Amino acid sequence: MRVLNCLNIIKMMSFIFVSTSFTVCAYELPNGVPNPIDNWGTSETGEVVNPISGEAPESWEVANESGLPAYYIDSSSSNATNSNNTYGSPDKPRSTIPEITYEAGSYIEIHGGPYNGGGQIIFNANGAPEKPIWIRGLSSSELGNISGEMIVKGQYIILENLNFIKQKLGFRSNNSSYVHHATIRNSFFEGTGEVANSSSAVIAVEGRKDQRFHDIIIYNNTIHSYGKSFIDSDPSLGESVENDYHGVKVTKNADRIWVVNNEIYNLGGDSVQIGNATVNDGERSQGVYIADNDFYENLENGVDIKAADDTLIINNRIWGFVRHKNNSSTGGGVIIHSKASNTWVVNNEVFNSAGGIAATDSSLNTWVIGNVIKNIQHPEWDTDWAGGLYDSGSAIHFRGGSSGGAINNTIINYDKGIEAASGEYVFLNNILFNRNNEAGNDLFVESTSNDVLVKNNLVFSESNSLKENNVNCLLCLYQNPGFSDLLVDEALSSDSAAIASGYDIQSYLDAYEDVFGTTLNKDISNNSRFVGGIDVGAVENKFSSEIKDTGVGLPNAAEILNIKVINTNNE
Repeated sequence: MRVLNCLNIIKMMSFIFVSTSFTVCAYELPNGVPNPIDNWGTSETGEVVNPISGEAPESWEVANESGLPAYYIDSSSSNATNSNNTYGSPDKPRSTIPEITYEAGSYIEIHGGPYNGGGQIIFNANGAPEKPIWIRGLSSSELGNISGEMIVKGQYIILENLNFIKQKLGFRSNNSSYVHHATIRNSFFEGTGEVANSSSAVIAVEGRKDQRFHDIIIYNNTIHSYGKSFIDSDPSLGESVENDYHGVKVTKNADRIWVVNNEIYNLGGDSVQIGNATVNDGERSQGVYIADNDFYENLENGVDIKAADDTLIINNRIWGFVRHKNNSSTGGGVIIHSKASNTWVVNNEVFNSAGGIAATDSSLNTWVIGNVIKNIQHPEWDTDWAGGLYDSGSAIHFRGGSSGGAINNTIINYDKGIEAASGEYVFLNNILFNRNNEAGNDLFVESTSNDVLVKNNLVFSESNSLKENNVNCLLCLYQNPGFSDLLVDEALSSDSAAIASGYDIQSYLDAYEDVFGTTLNKDISNNSRFVGGIDVGAVENKFSSEIKDTGVGLPNAAEILNIKVINTNNE
């Protein structure tokens, strides 16, 4: 399971790995992410249990002594029986998980196993904000093992410390059931890496048109090896076949879904997919928040957004996506299409992939802000690659009548930089450093008739001269902006042209607040965006040799005074 990084003390990115830090406090959501507790209900009889940080009763004994309905499950015990044994106890456990309607406050402690319920384990939760249903293994080292598909019904339920063996978890309708205020956290899902027979998802969320599901949290889980990732295959052989086994999929009729602090990798599909191309407008999911996850090395993509509204992709590490021959759906970090609306891709690290972030197919109001995108290159086997608009290797790509823009991103070592076909876009305050390929463009607009504003960008390449197409860039600097090639690890130098030379982006941050109801005022390293004037690029940096010498990973550096301001007439 991935290690919590609650203080965001060090976020290091290298050519081949992402480091994690240690837990020193309760988990905090990244800046700008709506807090689920705001919609978790109220209670007149007790304190509402926080679905992310709330603690279960310490053990069956504690729950039982507290007068809660307490169930003890352990099929490995020689004394285990269900006969005349409704609840079970350590001395006389139940041998199966009851598939019943649990009353508020019920505590179900699962030992041993695995439990398959005859193929499916289906139960109903009748919890309350102050008295959720707890279904759990005892601890992170004593997990409850599950080998049947688990289907959750009801309300106010928290599942934790479970180990799903080649199996799935469904927040989906069963006999017209309804799900809201439910959490799966601190659990494992491990597959075999076999090719899937049909499209599927390890954790599925799908509501009903007549009763939409809402307020579901997927927090701090590890999901891997479902479907076939082909990460160990030669991509030039064309052996990969789309098998669409996704980690988390929110299909339709679902609102306010959090996918937070998970590690999802080696899948046959996407780490997270939201929506389907065929979802009707009235059934589109709304308000999915994908935050602070590690997504890597799947067959398809890190995040795939289709026909959904108000989606936030923020503070994730997305890497290792390879383009396979004869498979156009592979190799992208973030893909947004099928008329998705109001998709915000903010403060992520996307690297070592065939594609960075792309919006197509009339996806409106797609905003790519504050990301570090690095080492984006087309595959070596693609000998026909010529740097065209539809070739792989682009860091940020817009087409198909979409709209939105790329603002305050830092792009390093790329075949193609920021490009746009038909649509209305803004390219503002970006750093583009070191284009790898002579055939690619740094800034590309398909036609002079496109409505594209390009302003306040810094572009520099050591080995290839600047290339742009149909770009009339206002106040752009084509020179070495004076920053390290590992910008996410080191601050801008004090004389960098990027310091305090950014164009005002407050109107875009106001639009963000209008969509999500939260304030976005921090950069990718959790630094304030407006100390000393906004900088160009993803990192709002102030150089400090004193902090640098401490060994603490920059850019968590202190502000220094008397930094030269580059006047770009930001009226």
